[in-house]
Parts: sequence; C-alpha cells; structure tokens
Amino acid sequence: MNQLIKFCLPCLLILTCFISKAQQTTPTDASNRNLNMKGAYSMLRQIANDGTKDSMMNSEQFKIYTDRYMIYVHPKAGDTLAEYGIGLYEVKNGKVMEYVFHNSDSGAVKDTFELSIYKMGNGYKQTIHFPEGEGRRWTLIEDYISVGKSTTTPLDGAWKQTKNYNFAPNGKRTNVTGRTQFKVYESGHFIWVRTSRDTASNQPVSYYGYGSFEMNGTKKFTEINTSSTFRSVLLGVPVSIQLEMMGKDAYRQTIVDENGYRWVEEYTRLK
Repeated sequence: MNQLIKFCLPCLLILTCFISKAQQTTPTDASNRNLNMKGAYSMLRQIANDGTKDSMMNSEQFKIYTDRYMIYVHPKAGDTLAEYGIGLYEVKNGKVMEYVFHNSDSGAVKDTFELSIYKMGNGYKQTIHFPEGEGRRWTLIEDYISVGKSTTTPLDGAWKQTKNYNFAPNGKRTNVTGRTQFKVYESGHFIWVRTSRDTASNQPVSYYGYGSFEMNGTKKFTEINTSSTFRSVLLGVPVSIQLEMMGKDAYRQTIVDENGYRWVEEYTRLK
C-alpha cells in the first residue's frame, strides 16, 4: 500500500469544485443499475480509512473503462515503475464488479473487487471495502474526473501484445520475448503496461505509459504520453505510429526512430 500521509482540510477544496450540493445524496442501488462507466479518468484524490481515521494517499492514478474491460495504473511510490491491474467488469446489483486477471505484482490472478460508485457530472467516486485484516477493516475511497473525448476509433478496446520485434537499418530482425504487455484505448486516451522478469532478482518488473492519442487517417496515429516510466524519452513527445489493422481484432503498429530502426508490435483484441 502506498505511504500514508496525514489527512488535511485543504485537500477538501478539491472536492468543493468536484461535487455540487445537489449531488451529495448517495444514490440507491436501483438508481445505479444502468451505470455507464465507459471512458477515461484521472484520479483526484485517494483516501484510506482504517476504521478510526482517514489518511490521504500520495498517488497518481489513471483508469480506463471500455465496454467490457477496465485497467488502472499508477507509478510506485517514490519510483517510476508501474503498479497496475487489468480485468473484466460488469454492473451488478447497482455496484461495479471488477474481475482482475493480471496485475503487476503477481501476473495472472483471479481477484474480484466490489465497487460502490457515485456518478457525478464530471466524474465519479468509488468506494472499496476490504476484508478485515490485522484487526482492522480498510476502506479505500477514490475520486476521479473524466478526461475522455467523444471520439470513436478502430483501436478502441483492450489488447494483448502477441509479437514484438525490430528491424535494424541493415534489415536484420530481432525478436523480443519474455514480456507481457497490454494496451487499452478509449475516449481518445490510452494506457500501456508491460511486465518482464528481472534476471538478477527473478522478480517481476513493470513499466507503463498513458496519455492521449489521435488518428491521422486510417493508417497512422499519434500518441502523447502524459505519464510514463520513461519520462525523459516519452513525456509530452508526440510519437507517430504506423497502423495496419488486420481485421477488427488484430493490429500491427510500427515506429521508425531517428536511427532508422523499425520497432514493430502486434496485438490481438481481448474478448
């Protein structure tokens, strides 16, 4: 869990702009049954409650919901490596159920989270109650603001990388293996996450990037990372990507760098 810091009253000023007085009544489950979570969201604040007090968490987090999948990511505290989870979700009995099947810590998992959602005009609040442990019952509260755009593209959805290779200027091909990578596009935004195993420690190491993207016709698009493990290389830098759709459920992307190398990734849509 991220390092806890003292909860302070000035932090409530964020919520003053975020929640109108008319929205402060918690909706019933019945009014929540038709929740539409699809979109891209940036977290405004995160509070942990141990049953006795609230503590503000120091965390930067981004989250995307497609029509069926969700992904969240944030950098580790004091680091640029990633902590993330990706899974399916559904609205059930007025709650959002998230079924995470892969995360940065353990790889393949089967984790279920029940989220109480309070939708607001420009975002939402989510609350997760965790089982009691060490004599305490933790509750995690997160507030998000919507940053998505009203746009639809062939890339929208959740994808898993199936091939990764590059070509040197002399044409020599090098295959890249030993990593798991997911990429999610929705509402003009994207998240990519990648995990490989460190050869020295034999522990998983995860990297990430997220930001906005735009289609440039049907065969090119541009990504701009607003947060990433690779800050000096990617942050705020437009990355031009060649696109080849291989039907509706697979695509190939190619990036050509200034040295003439072609970096190729192939993805299959998660279903």
